[in-house]
Amino acid sequence: MKCLIVDDDPLMCDLLEHFCSKVDAITHVITTTSGFESVNLINSSSFDLILLDFNLPDINGEEILKAIDPKSAVVMVTSNKDFASHSYEYDQIVDFLVKPIDFPRFFRGIQKAQDFVNRYREKDNRLFIKEGNKLVKVDLEKVLFFKSEANYISVVFKEKKILTLMALKELEVKLPDFFQRVHRSYIVNLNKIESIDNNAITIGKMHLPVSQSHEKELYQKIKLLN
Repeated sequence: MKCLIVDDDPLMCDLLEHFCSKVDAITHVITTTSGFESVNLINSSSFDLILLDFNLPDINGEEILKAIDPKSAVVMVTSNKDFASHSYEYDQIVDFLVKPIDFPRFFRGIQKAQDFVNRYREKDNRLFIKEGNKLVKVDLEKVLFFKSEANYISVVFKEKKILTLMALKELEVKLPDFFQRVHRSYIVNLNKIESIDNNAITIGKMHLPVSQSHEKELYQKIKLLN
């Protein structure tokens, strides 16, 4: 999980970051002591988990919650007990930790967050597409790339491909974050990329073009997912 820690106390940020380092499921951590900066980060990137203080000097946690993607799990970490009952109005708040906290209690909250994130990932990683007269369930994690072919799209796997009547632009909005448009004719699974060199992506024995108009966005997405 990619995690954002929001707390105006630098010592608490350090403690939470230390706790996160002890959890294998958390692979990347960003910290901020500013509520406004947290909103900018949330709007410009995607986070699986947000550890959120309620009482911030510039903006309170309730305002920040409005900017958070409903697919992100939120664990409130605060000394404000009054918000505890109100927090249940937010579906993505999976736990409420009252300061001071210890690691065992923190870890229980992370386990709840991981269950929440996994449920959404399972939904996001499935897509039904039409192949001829039948609907076919596609496991998106196994897709190498999508290729536009006139009015059709080839869904390319390691051992096979499926042809469906659909526009690439229509498909693009339905895909999870690990897919990226790299060319007017290609959307690739970033997890399947083996190398990028001279504006070409290598996936297995295949080499796919990267257009200049999509190059910057591709590298930004790769950086965010790492």
